[in-house]
Amino acid sequence: MPRHVKTCPACAQQIHDHAAVCPHCGRVVATAIPPMLPDPPAPADARELPLQYTHSGRRYLLGYGEDFFGIWDRERPDRPVSRYPRTDDGWRSAWLAFVAEEPFSAEVGIGATGVAPTGPAGPAMNVPPEAIAHPRPRRVSGAWWLLPILMGWLGGLIAWLVNKDVDPQRARAMLITGIAISAVLLVLLLATSGPAPAT
Repeated sequence: MPRHVKTCPACAQQIHDHAAVCPHCGRVVATAIPPMLPDPPAPADARELPLQYTHSGRRYLLGYGEDFFGIWDRERPDRPVSRYPRTDDGWRSAWLAFVAEEPFSAEVGIGATGVAPTGPAGPAMNVPPEAIAHPRPRRVSGAWWLLPILMGWLGGLIAWLVNKDVDPQRARAMLITGIAISAVLLVLLLATSGPAPAT
């Protein structure tokens, strides 16, 4: 492989391309200018960064900054792709724009009350009912108790099958109630029928 050489401007001898001093005459030789490094990316403006995200989608994030609501792109989170004033109307507009892009989002950073934290983040913001990602758990209706009471063990079995995933304890109680009522009715039936009178 050929060596890269250059000519010394003082003595005209061939020297190595990266030499800083000529080995023949001892003169300092101008070295090649090192390649320019790319400028580091500009630091993100702190005013553009979110104080907290409230909802997360596959690509976009909904949150709020010091004086605005915003939507951020996961690929470029240094600045919001859209901003809205920190008012009730601004929140509504931000929410509608976010759900238009992310219909299946998850709630993050909000307490169970549906209100954002107060303090340095700024005033609390009311979250519309549609923003709550997790629906309230379904409750077992009291009307299911009629099945074991009126139909005995069969009604208890039906009530248990329907409600066992929603409220296992209550479903088990319905089944036990149906069996108990059937057993009591069977005992009463046997006691009242008794042996046939002799003729």
